[in-house]
Amino acid sequence: MKIGILYICTGKYSIFWKDFYLSMEEKFISDVEKHYFVFTDNPTIDFENENRRIHRIYQRDLGWPDNTLMRFNTFLQIEEELLNMDYLFFFNANLIIKEKITSEEFLPTGNENLVATLHPGFYNKNRKKFTYENNRKSTAFINKNEGEHYFAGGLNGGKTADFIEAMKTMRDNVDIDKKNNIIAKWHDESHWNKYLINRSNIKILPPSYLYPEGWKLPFPPIILIRDKNKYGGHALLRNEKVNKFKVYYSKIKNKLYKIIKFN
Repeated sequence: MKIGILYICTGKYSIFWKDFYLSMEEKFISDVEKHYFVFTDNPTIDFENENRRIHRIYQRDLGWPDNTLMRFNTFLQIEEELLNMDYLFFFNANLIIKEKITSEEFLPTGNENLVATLHPGFYNKNRKKFTYENNRKSTAFINKNEGEHYFAGGLNGGKTADFIEAMKTMRDNVDIDKKNNIIAKWHDESHWNKYLINRSNIKILPPSYLYPEGWKLPFPPIILIRDKNKYGGHALLRNEKVNKFKVYYSKIKNKLYKIIKFN
């Protein structure tokens, strides 16, 4: 069995690759052949000369928000290579595996074709709190009477043919929106939620598979979302001009959000 791991680390995001890879090799489904498709503008990445299953693909830094919004276009550039895999999964750059993960708990089974992860920010929240796309002109628009779950964009995948079909649909929808000067509220995540509306062939992973570092959710993390503030923050990682006041304000805002959220 072959699993393809889709990973983007352009620019300074390459700082996350080493520990992500080591944790995947140690703790993620040990009884399969794992192939890492690493999209980066870095000339070299750790371990690529030691592991032939690491495939470095040149990808220029598209800037924000295109690095995330255009990821389906990015992955589909190597569609022929991806078709050699049995399963495909996208992992955000700043993830790290904390506990052993088996194929039984992670891979789709039976009628399941896709794998989606519940967003930790909406744990135990009702439908009214979900931040689906509400612009009717966007292809990602979701009606108020639709939707049972809100899925995160940081970890998703499934059986290869099914996930490629999903990526093609989302790529086309993103392209339509861009032609109409529309960017969905949460970029690729908004389009992923739209694609999954009214689908029953989904294996749903709990938010322990996308556990934000520093949060106090009532279960232990299986996959941790590393805090980007410890690595310079969003602005630095995205190569944006860093305004010290904005960085300080962002940190305060995040702390206040956590206080409000968990009280």
